[in-house]
Amino acid sequence: MQRGRITAALAALPSGTIPVGLGLVVAGLAAYGFQVIAFRVLGAEPYAALNGLWVTAFVLAPGLFLPLEQEIARALAHRRALGQGGRPLIKRALVLGVILVVGVVAAVIVLKGPIETRLLRDSDGLFVALIVVLVGFSFESVTRGVLSGNGRFGRYGLVVGVDGFARVALSALIAVVGYDTLGWFGVAFAIAPFLASGAGLIGVRGMAEPGPPAPMSELSTAIGWLLLGSTFAQALSYSAYIGASVLATRSQDAELGAFIAGLFIARVPLLLFQAVQAALLPKLAGLLGHGKIREFRQGLLRLVVVVVVASVLGVVIALTVGPMIGRALFGEKFTLSGPGLAALTAGCCLVVIALTLAQALIALRRYALTAMAWVAGMVAFGLVMWLVDVDVFTRAEIAFVAGGGIAVIWMAIASWIGLRDLTAAHAVAVV
Repeated sequence: MQRGRITAALAALPSGTIPVGLGLVVAGLAAYGFQVIAFRVLGAEPYAALNGLWVTAFVLAPGLFLPLEQEIARALAHRRALGQGGRPLIKRALVLGVILVVGVVAAVIVLKGPIETRLLRDSDGLFVALIVVLVGFSFESVTRGVLSGNGRFGRYGLVVGVDGFARVALSALIAVVGYDTLGWFGVAFAIAPFLASGAGLIGVRGMAEPGPPAPMSELSTAIGWLLLGSTFAQALSYSAYIGASVLATRSQDAELGAFIAGLFIARVPLLLFQAVQAALLPKLAGLLGHGKIREFRQGLLRLVVVVVVASVLGVVIALTVGPMIGRALFGEKFTLSGPGLAALTAGCCLVVIALTLAQALIALRRYALTAMAWVAGMVAFGLVMWLVDVDVFTRAEIAFVAGGGIAVIWMAIASWIGLRDLTAAHAVAVV
């Protein structure tokens, strides 16, 4: 019986989850290795500044470039289902990627003052690292989209794993050699995407076969909604840090450092979900391309059940042994409590559930509804941060859970409506 349940749970996962998951195990461990090394080597204020770089990069880069990756993967998977080559589509994607990265770098330069002051703690070196890593992430996103859309999930997992491993290996080298300054950690952070993309593309063949022309609309019809949704999704996933960082005073840097460390422990479910996300969207798009609506609905339902059960388990673990794990990793300066870690984990798990539903909505091309769900989540977060009168860190935890909950409710309703409409349209077409 137990073996049957495990088999059913694995069957709910899209093909490609395992190889991508292996890469994410490496990336996840590496991310924590990087954080632990930085926490132990740097002081409280430099560590907070380094995580300002981390959060700014991981809000802007995935927020702006993940939609491009997803659209490349979706469109290539759809072409594969029709037996069409993707070379013209990839060329279009590269053009769109260049446009996006030029735009975001220009915007970051314009906003240099507030970004440096509020997030990077007045570090010019980290600002340069931010620009470099944005360019690197744009190229890595195109690479991952092409690999995912072609079903090359082993290579996709390699890219993910090398990205994390390179970062932690370089930071460990910095610590051993003694170049334990903030700028060198910024360098290690910034160059990892370039190394990862190179590792993923070396020796790969057959991913850009000739095919029919690809108008820009094949990728960019809803890119605006995708950009909006992805940016707000990333902002919501890091909203607890953003809220605490903006409101905390410089005298609270030590508490902020422990809070950031706790958030990284809580983000384990989000890191693991990337394995499912990379394989899920091409699978859902392929099912719709073949008109398999029933399989689409059943696969999504099974996956949601798996994610919800895993989320509950994650919250229980955070509540009971989370502080012990935190002290083992980060040392005695880690002071976040079990309830605090459980709240942060619950917020992350709600974001994971919303992301699962978002993949279905994107496959259904309900882009606007997906984007507005993330916007609603951030609005809820902001309202709770404003209205709740407790200390800044507890306020951020409560607001994080509220924002994730609103996003899940919105996504669930939109998914139900989208599937209902698709089923009705299919029934009419069959008749």
